[in-house]
Amino acid sequence: MIFGPPARNLRAELLDIDEAPFEEVKQSLQDVRKVNRYLSGYRVLTDHVKPFLENHKESRPFTILDLATGSGDQPMALVKLARKMQIPVRVTGIDINPKMLAYAREANARFPEIRFVQCDIHCLPFKENGFDLVVNSLSLHHFSESDVVQILKAMNFSGRLGFIVNDLHRSRIAHAVIWVLTRLLTKNRLTRYDAPVSVMNAFTPKEFKGLAEQAGIQQFEIIRHFPYRIAILSHKPSPA
Repeated sequence: MIFGPPARNLRAELLDIDEAPFEEVKQSLQDVRKVNRYLSGYRVLTDHVKPFLENHKESRPFTILDLATGSGDQPMALVKLARKMQIPVRVTGIDINPKMLAYAREANARFPEIRFVQCDIHCLPFKENGFDLVVNSLSLHHFSESDVVQILKAMNFSGRLGFIVNDLHRSRIAHAVIWVLTRLLTKNRLTRYDAPVSVMNAFTPKEFKGLAEQAGIQQFEIIRHFPYRIAILSHKPSPA
């Protein structure tokens, strides 16, 4: 019997290689949206963002920076939440991949609260505390440990109130489940390859705790969510 999580495999995902035709990329991104809808990909983020929105008493929009936004489905979920709560919000989604941003702009045309900016997550063009909150969903598993430490530092730098990470939890069971689901629910070769690879590239709660400590984050929580999701929640001390 094998105990403990498997080692990270660090294999590149096909979407990261960026050689697929745009239509095939669109189909894969639509698959990702389905997975997020049915496997808590949105709820993990929105449940943790909601208290920040509830505490926003100013008339100006609450500002959110979404790093590695991909198809922009997470910003869409945040705007829907803010609209339901009747709280004004502005979300800036950044990504380095032009195909991702092209699809994100197309898919989010009905959400003027969202703007998309092409830039490198390793070199953000934003000032310190330039946003109320910084979020990152389902992308840190694409990066090396040293990269993740730098990204967490950037999130802490840019978020006035803190940041939220929503990512996968590496496990053999999660890998087996997503492998079966992708064979049953889609024929897209990108999704069938990338989804299981994503799970095996992900971090464990213990690993995330160590990375946050390396980044010098003072106040944070590591929270596990069903099924096989992890959140890092960082609250900065309230501004004077």
